Amino acid sequence: MKINKRKILLPGAITIFSAVAALVVTFACPQKSVASTGNERIREIDRAILLKMIKLARFNIHFHQEANRHEMWRTLEYATGRETGTAVSFAASLLDLKQRARGLDDPSFISRNALKNIVTVSLVGSAISGSASGLELGQNLRVMSAARAKGFSPKASMTFVKEIVATTDTLFDERARLTASDTAGVNRTIREKENLLLRRIRQQLLFEFRNWSCHSRAQAWRENTFYGLDSFQNFTRMGASIIGLRGFSDPSLGGGAAITALVANTMATVNPIVSGLAGRSVRKYQFKKLTLELPPDQMVTTENDALVELPAIDLQQYMKDQPSDQESKVLDEVISLSNGSRRLDTNLDRESADIERLQRVAQQQTLAGPLIGLTSMPGAILGTLAFYDYRQDRVTTNKMLFAGRISAITGQSYALIQTPFTVVRGMVKRNRLKKNGELPSQLLDQRLKNVDNLERQLMEK
Repeated sequence: MKINKRKILLPGAITIFSAVAALVVTFACPQKSVASTGNERIREIDRAILLKMIKLARFNIHFHQEANRHEMWRTLEYATGRETGTAVSFAASLLDLKQRARGLDDPSFISRNALKNIVTVSLVGSAISGSASGLELGQNLRVMSAARAKGFSPKASMTFVKEIVATTDTLFDERARLTASDTAGVNRTIREKENLLLRRIRQQLLFEFRNWSCHSRAQAWRENTFYGLDSFQNFTRMGASIIGLRGFSDPSLGGGAAITALVANTMATVNPIVSGLAGRSVRKYQFKKLTLELPPDQMVTTENDALVELPAIDLQQYMKDQPSDQESKVLDEVISLSNGSRRLDTNLDRESADIERLQRVAQQQTLAGPLIGLTSMPGAILGTLAFYDYRQDRVTTNKMLFAGRISAITGQSYALIQTPFTVVRGMVKRNRLKKNGELPSQLLDQRLKNVDNLERQLMEK
């Protein structure tokens, strides 16, 4: 049998199905030492096992496509909304800085009406940013609801996969009994190797399900936690602006406005950290849960406490005592495809994670988000201190607020640059992957076609 090198380039554990199907057909023909009825039953079992694993492979693909669907227009929509809100807040900071500079030595030069307008502009900026995050949260919940309706919720997906495992376990047990009853040692050795290969394919598909399920849950919790907290903190900052407007007629409200702004800025600082921790915690929880619900197959792995990706098969050890050249060639192809396909799954996961990272606005990023939040903290702290400790000293108060605005402008300027830079990088990467046919959605679509083609081949045999 000539090895088709192009097969090795196809992504995912499903790429070895075709070779195993050929293996099943090749060795299902009557052997001189095996009863014809036994051969026919093993052929039926092999076809049933492969069809079940094709069903699991197809479920994995659809799960990856539907569980965290994120169209490109959403990335642009959210980035535009956050960039607009940040730009409006940045304009308010510049106007306020101008007024503070005018009255740096003599606060009487500061325009009261201008300050009112500045607070109003800041209020609008917070409202836009909060609405953008709230809209993203709503769209995420809509996607999750649609995925749940299609059977991709954690509970429904687990039930589906456990049913596949239970069915294939029964088939594997029957196949093992038929293999053990074969009196021909050479033929029994071949059947045992086929059985182990089939089990390895199933274990790889279970690893794939575990990996994508953990990633899906972690991404959902990380994003939804961020969007929820970000909406809340922006609307809290919006409330501070409203209180600040009331403070022009009732000066005693100035302290409440400053404290409210401090709370909002604190939330903005810790939000990326909290949302990241939420995602990692859920991922660990989901991993432990799947490990208990789907214990590893002891025939193909020695790990007792986790579902792990199977190591590459040792070809020399696997082919030990294999007497037939034709059988060796078939097993050689299957093993080569098995060892190569896992690498393509790793590439798919890496590209998906990289694209997801490049979809984040500056405030969502692990390092940039807290730094941007920290630059807004001095203004809120100095505003609070100015009200409670230097309320009667207008010159000192103005200088403290001036310094706070400089810090805030630094963070806002960085966010205005970082967000479009990240989004553009993401678009360039997506276009490059799309041109090369390596976009995750393209790889999944190709994998789905391979699954469908293989199913048709098996049904025709």
